[in-house]
Amino acid sequence: MDDNAMKSHIAQTWSAEAGYYDNHVSHGVQTDEEKKLWMDVFQNVLPEGDHLSILDVGCGTGAMGLILAEMGHSVTGIDLSEGMMEVGRKKNADRGLSMIFLEGDAENPPFADGSFDAVVNRHLLWTLPHPDVALASWKRVVRPGGRVIVIDGVWDDGKTTTKIRRTVSQVLSNVFDPLPAPSSYDEEVSAALPNLGGVPEDTARRYFADAGLTDISLEDLMHIREHQRRYLKWYQKINHHWCYYLISGTKQA
Repeated sequence: MDDNAMKSHIAQTWSAEAGYYDNHVSHGVQTDEEKKLWMDVFQNVLPEGDHLSILDVGCGTGAMGLILAEMGHSVTGIDLSEGMMEVGRKKNADRGLSMIFLEGDAENPPFADGSFDAVVNRHLLWTLPHPDVALASWKRVVRPGGRVIVIDGVWDDGKTTTKIRRTVSQVLSNVFDPLPAPSSYDEEVSAALPNLGGVPEDTARRYFADAGLTDISLEDLMHIREHQRRYLKWYQKINHHWCYYLISGTKQA
């Protein structure tokens, strides 16, 4: 499968989930307390400035971008899934915010060099076929002194016990939970993704270093996972997330 066909499949998969994506805990931001936790995290890692220009790549329904817009920043989101962005546009209008949603490939953002103060994404790196290309592109579109900020984690370490936990949790969810299961890719696409089960911290550090980013730092976000866990059903808690973090790096002047 070539890249265009693969990314088309990925976009269609997420568009099919758009109508209920935000209802899943850890996808949408469920509480004001969680939103405040995210604001605190971003305040610590963004470049200095009250009105930054931020690119949210793989923005989906705008979970992170809309928080950043509410913090007073100018946010542009790009995604391959029009269905996800349509949900985001409605939330943007309902909240009286000014985030812009545009169709675009997260691995190759359609912007000139140095267009933004920061590039942000959440739950994206694991689903990219070429994460090294993506990091180089994100570095390209930030200004000197700007930051690249990635939120990701590991949800499947490949162990048999993990597979059992995930399967049991999903079976029980199918019985008790009216929401459809989160989307999954077909076998060919799954095989082409180097980080399908999530991105270990050392792998993320390597991507950042290989892209030439400096001042690389990693912040543990398991406190946000623990907050989200309060709102999971008992059978959803059977599943386990191994790590959750934010990694950031600076484009040197």
